[in-house]
Amino acid sequence: MMPAAVVECGDTRLGQVQSLVRAFSLLEAIGAHDGGLNLTDLARMVKLAPSTAHRLLTTMGALRYVEFDQATHRWVIGRRAFSLVMDASPSCDLARLGKQVMRSLMLEANQTVNIAVSEEDCVRYVGQVRPTAAPRQGVTQPGCCWPIHTTALGKVMLAFSSPDEIDAFLIGASLPRRTSASIVERQGLFEQLSIIRSRGFAIDNGENEEGIRCVAAPVFDRKRRVRASLSITGYAARLPNERLDSLGHTLAAAAQRLSDDVGAVLTV
Repeated sequence: MMPAAVVECGDTRLGQVQSLVRAFSLLEAIGAHDGGLNLTDLARMVKLAPSTAHRLLTTMGALRYVEFDQATHRWVIGRRAFSLVMDASPSCDLARLGKQVMRSLMLEANQTVNIAVSEEDCVRYVGQVRPTAAPRQGVTQPGCCWPIHTTALGKVMLAFSSPDEIDAFLIGASLPRRTSASIVERQGLFEQLSIIRSRGFAIDNGENEEGIRCVAAPVFDRKRRVRASLSITGYAARLPNERLDSLGHTLAAAAQRLSDDVGAVLTV
């Protein structure tokens, strides 16, 4: 049996498989940079030849420990690496996990794409991708929290919750009015939840913010529990009813892809 390669690490000599040490060095370097790193910068940082770094990255990519972002030409942390370290509350990393799906939706719709999670009686926006030239619509930025019943993101998560959870919400939650279009009657909201479940997506027609429309679809874990939602948001003039319906089906398919990708990570 060949002896393991000995690799220098500060003042300590580690009896390790050299390629394994190099792979972890690459992973650590990528993890230290939120937007990822290109091959040239990575190779320089870990003091490897670009060809060696690329070979290792390709292998880790095949195993989904890293991913190559085609849009930025950077290597980023992959889904499998996330699944090893994320705890029971992975929502803070959903924006990164869903980045590629969100970017694809943004390019297709040329509208802002959001991802959100529910927190008690509100929905919190945890990530956003928007066209470069798009204005920042209203105040729906990452970190904002709005009522579940006035947002497509919140309504779709509620619609796909368990019957007991829906009942508890309808009985206990207040339903404040944010605009003249807000649904504040419990029976009206209950009926809309049924429609949302049947078509697979929810619509906010100026219910949370005047002049803004939104369509959202659910993201599930591998046990088919709703854990987040994706949305496309824009000005009402640019999102007529027929386009909202078309985008809803596109969004539902994208949310299912994201569920397939990260469902195991979200399961607790």
